[in-house]
Amino acid sequence: MKMKMRVSTQRAIKSSPQAILNPIWNREVNLSSHVGAVTVEQKHRYAVCLCGLLVSLVLAACGGGRIDAPTNVTTAVPEVTNVTGNTTLVNGLAINNFTNNETISYPLPILYGLTNPDLSAVQVALNGQSYQAEVVSGVFKLPILLRAGVNEMTITTGTTSNRFTLNYQASANPKKVKMMVAIPADEEGRFLAEPGVDNGLEIAKQKLKVQAWLMQSATAEMMYKAGRSHMTYNLMMDADGTPLVETLRLPLSKAELLKKTGNELYDLIAATIRANAYDANVKYMVTMSFSSYIDGQVTGHTALGGGYLGVFGSLHLHTCPTSLSQVNSAFMNTQAIDTKFFPDDSNGRMAYWANCATGMGASLHELGHTFDLPHTPTGIMSRGFDNFNRLFMLREPAVVPPLTRDKEAGAIWDPASVTILLTSEWIKK
Repeated sequence: MKMKMRVSTQRAIKSSPQAILNPIWNREVNLSSHVGAVTVEQKHRYAVCLCGLLVSLVLAACGGGRIDAPTNVTTAVPEVTNVTGNTTLVNGLAINNFTNNETISYPLPILYGLTNPDLSAVQVALNGQSYQAEVVSGVFKLPILLRAGVNEMTITTGTTSNRFTLNYQASANPKKVKMMVAIPADEEGRFLAEPGVDNGLEIAKQKLKVQAWLMQSATAEMMYKAGRSHMTYNLMMDADGTPLVETLRLPLSKAELLKKTGNELYDLIAATIRANAYDANVKYMVTMSFSSYIDGQVTGHTALGGGYLGVFGSLHLHTCPTSLSQVNSAFMNTQAIDTKFFPDDSNGRMAYWANCATGMGASLHELGHTFDLPHTPTGIMSRGFDNFNRLFMLREPAVVPPLTRDKEAGAIWDPASVTILLTSEWIKK
């Protein structure tokens, strides 16, 4: 059976049968007659991939980090009815998605709060930091960064202050996700950006740290929305307590890399990781710094995931925040994509905010494949990654606020994904 998959908005690519170097689980491949030529273990992996892709056949959306016939982002998804949470206001406040003194295993919870509808904002004081969250129709959302241990916050609603505590205890799960940025042999990791804007390796790493936090947080919140606890994967962290983003120097020059197909880039990255301290307890999420766009042509880009490796390009990074404090402005940036200089990878929405949302969401999609998640009718493992921003935001350009939980559209795990994640050894129970 031969399946053709879309791996970017520009083209579909085919898989090579280099199974020894390639992590195959649910990899976005073009399956043909390769199975008969590989080992028993590899045959099993292809079988898992085939089973997982049957859903994609039903959808006419086989394989690929992108789907050949993606549904529009406004397509209805199943109503979220599993979660009601706390809806009783006490002193003008209800934290809907966490209980007071709850312990979680990740540092960036998204507070989903209810308050008096006549308020325009609430203030939160936590660990010496001050946050302000907009209130629309009595609802607010606020990602907050916790320290290890007890985090007691003061939430002010109008003239009333409330104490609320969350405990952050990092997961002891030895299986972790590592963020990496792949750079050419002859360059230091500059990504495509506007002239005069710092696009160096350290800025790329700052942007990917923020992306790492948001992806981990989104995973947990979508599990909660599915009626489960805030379950998520464990991230490899740097000495300063931020997500680790490691540099992966590839053995080819930028010019050589830009001549490679998506699958060839994936194979090269996989081989480089295998040759440099590969760890079976790690899933690697790699962003390629060298992705290019010249005369309307994208090169050095792919969107693939499976086994121990997810790979995505860097053409969204110029739209992304470099700190958590910039997340709100990045997801509300209506600057238009100038296609003379940048591609639009946002399902045709043609704006910075949308490219940021799609790039981050699609990266989570590829990481999802490493957790053995196939494509699904709805959610992040479909085209729901376009709605990634809605988990963190009350507003979206051209959409009537507030973006309450029932309006977060595709920012969900499909029930089929939830079933797999519940038994995954990579997800904290």
